Amino acid sequence: MEYHLRPATSWDKEFLFRLHRETMREVIEKTWGWNEGWQRLDFDKRFGQCEVTIIEAVGRDAGGLWLEPSPTLVYIANIQVLSHLQGRGIGTAVLEGLIAKAAAQPVPLELSVLQANPGARRLYERLGFTVINEGSPLIRMRYGWRGGLV
Repeated sequence: MEYHLRPATSWDKEFLFRLHRETMREVIEKTWGWNEGWQRLDFDKRFGQCEVTIIEAVGRDAGGLWLEPSPTLVYIANIQVLSHLQGRGIGTAVLEGLIAKAAAQPVPLELSVLQANPGARRLYERLGFTVINEGSPLIRMRYGWRGGLV
């Protein structure tokens, strides 16, 4: 799947918040409950702290990628693809690009997934991520971790 990443701007914030609500509301409700006001405040805070990009695919804005800045690893804070575009390989292609980026640096590639989101966990495991800390409600995963990058 071909895709392009472009830096998000303040003009993209509404799209990204709608995307967050669409893709994460169900698992957040199962985990903590959904509070729209708190979600908006947290979203605005994280938007200022993360490297946020728009995933463009199939000729349109298809999702968002949030990376937390770190000199020692690539940490995926969020990767979200519009629901009606999921299952087309967009998320897989973006993750494979991040795997290559981390390997080239070389630094670990990590993310956390909510226990209430087993579909995302299966995707990450299929791509080679393994659990390094199974807490509640978050499961921390690292790409290729067997004492180092593979």
